Amino acid sequence: FFIHLRYGSTSHTLLSSAASLTIIMKPLKFVILFSKGGLGDVGRHAVRAALDRTNPVIDQITVLSQHTETLNDENWNCSCESPHKFTDDDKKRLTIVPIDSWENGDDLTQHFEGATAVISCLGNRQMTLGDRVGGEGSRMVVKAMNQHNIERAVVMSSVGIKDDWPPLEFHWAGKIMSAIFMTCGRKDYTDLTAVEDTFLSSKDIDYLFIHPVGLGEEVVPQNKWLVQKEKYKDKSLFFNMAKLDCARFMIEEALNPTRHTTTAVVGWPKPEQE
Repeated sequence: FFIHLRYGSTSHTLLSSAASLTIIMKPLKFVILFSKGGLGDVGRHAVRAALDRTNPVIDQITVLSQHTETLNDENWNCSCESPHKFTDDDKKRLTIVPIDSWENGDDLTQHFEGATAVISCLGNRQMTLGDRVGGEGSRMVVKAMNQHNIERAVVMSSVGIKDDWPPLEFHWAGKIMSAIFMTCGRKDYTDLTAVEDTFLSSKDIDYLFIHPVGLGEEVVPQNKWLVQKEKYKDKSLFFNMAKLDCARFMIEEALNPTRHTTTAVVGWPKPEQE
């Protein structure tokens, strides 16, 4: 007989003979959250990257943000090759949830029901924005994940947070970032630290913290990335990368996890490393 495994809209034959048996598994559902700034821009791009996946198809994508209106912008502070627009088919798979505040988490946890994984891009490292909702939003996310037994979270943070201090030890810009984090950007550093501390407090979540290097608006996506192997010893990372490529890496790690309860410092390979 044939055994077909179907996950959402995808089916696979595992065994063949005379009869046929189809096992239907629950659809793939991602919850994506984003805030302002370059780190939040990666969250917007994660929505696009999730919609673009074809093997497997992510059947449902729920987006929570205080800035959902920015999804209507054609340019997401990037150099992607084409304007960002959602087709009618895209919209059928999207559930967009505008929120006013992260304080009342009880009203938001319902949107996590049935989720396969969470992509969280809350908080920012741009001191002029003041959108420091990472710690507060992450507390809601962890509560919702525990309530609905969701294991996988891929979480945007920043170089220089917790064990990754000092930031960008392989590049001169790291000294500038260190100075900013310890002075005028102290509140941003504190908020991003709260993001990681919140996920670390839950023993049931398989988290991956993403520490991207520079996320340049002028950088054209090339569908590539490189994860630093060891701090101080591995100097193969280029200082910049495209926001869409960082988002693609996050979606890939949510679908096919290779790193567990750890941190990934991610960028592009230096030109000589390619």
